[in-house]
Amino acid sequence: MNFLQATRIKLRYATPKGNLSTEQLWDLSQADLITSIKEVKKTLSTSTNDDELSFLNENNTPDVENTLRFNVLKEVFLTKKAEIDERKLASETKKHNERILELIASKQDEALANKSIEELTALLK
Repeated sequence: MNFLQATRIKLRYATPKGNLSTEQLWDLSQADLITSIKEVKKTLSTSTNDDELSFLNENNTPDVENTLRFNVLKEVFLTKKAEIDERKLASETKKHNERILELIASKQDEALANKSIEELTALLK
């Protein structure tokens, strides 16, 4: 829903790479996304009034666009982080499995080497 709203109003994001559209956020690095998230969060923090009775002020409207910016940036960051974590896990799993297969092949070679000449001759095709 956030992306639908952001693209519909053509929301732009101030980033270390300049003002970007919602679609262009996917091209940012994790570090650039973190920087952008911090800036929007800082803007949200300063725009909220800490006065306990601020809700009585009729002119007190929440910063809808910056809240939307924050949510979209956070969603992009978390999605990219999950993808990186998934690739890292897949790589570690592949390395682990390759090591196990090497050990299996080594054990099979060892078992084959321990066979007698008659048993080896019988295995010839």
